[in-house]
Amino acid sequence: MKFYNRFIRTFLDLPDHTTLLVHSLSGCLLHCYGCHNYDEIVANTPKNYKTKEDLYAYLERNGFLFDAVMFSGGEFLIDKITDITDLLKKVRSIFKGKIIVTTCGIYHTKLKRLIAEGLVDDIHIDMKLPYHVLDPKEDQHIFQDVMGIKPNQQLIENLLDSIDTVIQHNSPLDQVRTVKYPILADIFFDEIRDYVEKRKSYFQSDVPYYLNPFQYV
Repeated sequence: MKFYNRFIRTFLDLPDHTTLLVHSLSGCLLHCYGCHNYDEIVANTPKNYKTKEDLYAYLERNGFLFDAVMFSGGEFLIDKITDITDLLKKVRSIFKGKIIVTTCGIYHTKLKRLIAEGLVDDIHIDMKLPYHVLDPKEDQHIFQDVMGIKPNQQLIENLLDSIDTVIQHNSPLDQVRTVKYPILADIFFDEIRDYVEKRKSYFQSDVPYYLNPFQYV
């Protein structure tokens, strides 16, 4: 596994925590509207990069400075599950803080396995569209405009399954979040929020939902 050449200290991704942000260079199935990482991390893999050995060494030297390590991308879960679990087992053995994974939700079976094996403490999942009310054929253009992907029913089911998994997990630092894309009407975001709140009620969960502003570059 390869990682972005700079491990980033952030105070924004996890409120009241100092987090080490690690970007995977393994790619992403999506090309979301206005993605800040696409050109540098997804479309064109940097020539210089960090390895998992670099990460282990960094955590052994500096891990005490952080409350959490967050694996992002691209899409961190795009790699083989054995590579992911081996990495997280090693990180767990040398880092005493929280392990957080960000995901779009496509790889729902991998997500469930990481939770079942205790290799992740918290998940930040993006709900980019109100998947539950969109038709993969009639609303294909919406998926393509926002997520850069041609949808099918199985994809939608996987995304919704992952949303449920995170809400049911109900760990203190879990998040469901949405970017307020300027190309979408407010009704899209109202529908997403209502859906998340209904699923939270169903699972008796306190997982927070965040509607984050779109960041213009």
